[in-house]
Amino acid sequence: MMDVSGELSRLSGLSALAGQAVGKVLSVTGWEGELRNPAKQWATTWRRDDAHAWVQGDGPVEVEFTLWYREVEDERPDPEACIDELYDAASAELPRIADQLESGVLGALLEAADEDLTDGVDYIDHNAWRIGDKVLPAGVKHDDTDAPVQLRGAAGIRHG
Repeated sequence: MMDVSGELSRLSGLSALAGQAVGKVLSVTGWEGELRNPAKQWATTWRRDDAHAWVQGDGPVEVEFTLWYREVEDERPDPEACIDELYDAASAELPRIADQLESGVLGALLEAADEDLTDGVDYIDHNAWRIGDKVLPAGVKHDDTDAPVQLRGAAGIRHG
C-alpha cells in the first residue's frame, strides 16, 4: 500500500485546494495526470504505481487517493452472502492506513475531532482528522458497480 502522507502534507499546506495547485503537487511527487474532463484546466485523474488519485470539484477541490482496491467476484461463489465478513476483512486494513498517516510526516499536524467529518460519505469504517482548515478522512468504501463487491481503502483531503 502506497504511503501518500507526503502528498497529503504538501496538499494540507496549500492555502486553497485549487485544481492547478493540486496538480503541481502531484506532478512534482511523481504522479502522472490525465486531463479527462474538458471543462477543467487541470488533470482530474492521477496514477502512480498501483495507486490512483482523483481531483473533484471546481474550487476548492477535493482530492481522494485509492490506496488499495479489491474486487471480490471470483474468489467466492456468492460474495453478497458473506458481505459482513468481507467488510470486516476490509476494515481490518484501516488501522494500517491510519498508522501510516499518524506516524508519517502528517502525524504532528493531525488533530482528532469529536464531530462527524465524513461530509456525508458512506464509509464501511473510517478515521478522520483536521489539519488546520482542512479535513483528512481515511476509510474503507464499497463502490456501487455492476460487480458484486468492490472494496477500496482511501484517504483524501478537502476544505472543511
